[in-house]
Amino acid sequence: MFYNIFAESYRSNIMANEFSAMTAVGAVVIAGIYISIFSLVKEPQRQKINALIIAGAGAVYWSGGLGFYEFPLGVIMIYLAYKGLDNYKYLALGWMVHTCYDVLHHFYGNPIVPMESSSSAGCAICDPILALWLFYGAPNVFQVFYRKQAV
Repeated sequence: MFYNIFAESYRSNIMANEFSAMTAVGAVVIAGIYISIFSLVKEPQRQKINALIIAGAGAVYWSGGLGFYEFPLGVIMIYLAYKGLDNYKYLALGWMVHTCYDVLHHFYGNPIVPMESSSSAGCAICDPILALWLFYGAPNVFQVFYRKQAV
């Protein structure tokens, strides 16, 4: 038992040290791509699809190394996805809750992408960007930039 605790702590420290600037840049790029793609989706489908993604995000860490503590995320995310069908702010809150689990998994659990040890840390950077976009009602970024140029 002591060996397992030591091994987990050692593995977590290695994972924490593997975070780099490229992980952060990649996470920002991924968020930008996500927002750009979903800006092309018309409403109300944009909101519905994002709600489905939030519901699915609650299950990505099941069997992720935190044992029983993985399951509350699934329940919380399904609730937020349901509420998010009517209000984007619940979807934003869902990404923020997921960010908390990303941080926990980066330091104590398994990464979201098994072959990339800093993937949970990258997800913890990407998710708040998505949350901010959703908090403002998931605007079409192409229309936002077009309106600024037209003025």
